[in-house]
Amino acid sequence: MGASAALRRCWPLALAAMVLAAAVLGYRGWRQRPVLVAVGVDMPLVNGAAIDPTDRYTADLYLEEHPRSRIRLVNMVNRPDPASGPATIAQLKREGVRLFITTQASNLAVPSLSQFKSGDALAINVSAVSPRLSGQDDYFFRLVPDVGQEQRALARQLSRRPGGRLLVLQDNGNLAYSEPAFAIVAAELQRSGRWRITRHKLDVAAFNPQRDRALMQGHFDGLYLLAGGFLPLLGNISQLFHQLHPEAPIWLTPWARSEAIVEHGGAASAHSWVLSPYPARGQDPAVARYFDRFRQRFGYTPYAMGIGTRQALELLDQALASGATTPAEVKRYMLSRPVHHTSLGPIRFDANGDVRAQFHLFPATADRQP
Repeated sequence: MGASAALRRCWPLALAAMVLAAAVLGYRGWRQRPVLVAVGVDMPLVNGAAIDPTDRYTADLYLEEHPRSRIRLVNMVNRPDPASGPATIAQLKREGVRLFITTQASNLAVPSLSQFKSGDALAINVSAVSPRLSGQDDYFFRLVPDVGQEQRALARQLSRRPGGRLLVLQDNGNLAYSEPAFAIVAAELQRSGRWRITRHKLDVAAFNPQRDRALMQGHFDGLYLLAGGFLPLLGNISQLFHQLHPEAPIWLTPWARSEAIVEHGGAASAHSWVLSPYPARGQDPAVARYFDRFRQRFGYTPYAMGIGTRQALELLDQALASGATTPAEVKRYMLSRPVHHTSLGPIRFDANGDVRAQFHLFPATADRQP
């Protein structure tokens, strides 16, 4: 009788312990549940482009090096038509994706911004610099400075040169980027008074040496190739300019930092300079080690945008490890710290999820293995 009474007294305590244990196990299980993350994959957006799977390979390598990550990858294909961007994101949201690492350029990202207004999805973008994306309280974070920071940094570099006649070849394939970029750099250079600008627009993807040669003839003391997209044809354009002006320097945007462009540039690459928010491999041992690991795994040096994709994956994993899962929780985590540390450098967001960065100018060949 005494033993039975003791059991009756202990039973509520045992039941409470069982409930608590189940809750703890359930919480741990919840914290270990896989989380879908869409990573941008570029299709050949224009003629003359090569499919470079750097960003997806970057994500694959990250998960190989972090097998306990909760991230599960989903492809988000960037299609040629800018109007397709919102529909692509909306479809992935219907499939349960709430976190995105987008590689959309400005012409795709601007119309897609509406998908990250309400809080049902959050994006970290690694490539869009349009000012139309800046200064907004939304769920769209960027790891690259906007075009104003980028072009003013380049203008400061150019203003340190002797000056003369500068040819600007502006790609009309991504006017959401190149139009504001030209307006900013032209205004800055006009203030410095060192350069007299001649601008020609051309379709980089349809570059024709016989036809476009006329754009580069005449006396020029330098070329600014205002284009991006990591298109190998940027190297061909540089090569033709170099043949006509063998002593003139060539300046490239951050979106031309690519091994393929260096290869296509031939001798011109030795006279070409790249502006980048990321240091060259020779300037940062962490970047050098990462490029080496990537090359060992996939057989080529990634283009520079892969640095941002790697950082974005690390940021999301850090947020998930903190217990954040929903877009609102991830946003709160991202904005709650003055600095986030990644293996490839610190990230500092302002109140709207934009960043400021120090720009680096170095030879286009600086990422080659020694």
